[in-house]
Amino acid sequence: MDKHWAYCSACDRQVEVVVKPAAHADPSTGKPEELVCLEVGHTCTGALCPITDVSPEQMRDALDRIRAAKPASNEER
Repeated sequence: MDKHWAYCSACDRQVEVVVKPAAHADPSTGKPEELVCLEVGHTCTGALCPITDVSPEQMRDALDRIRAAKPASNEER
């Protein structure tokens, strides 16, 4: 996962976000397809993320997809 910082207007501070590796930008918004704020479920209590424009449930699903796509580091080859 690629970790970055983004400004959250709801929290009024920088928050850590992850981007799915090799994610492409959505042509209509210019935002990465798989951008997830790591504050969801911890310090964020919003119903709609100002960074990603999705609900916390959708963000958790996206994070689960990113984690599932990451190969296990101890996997035998």
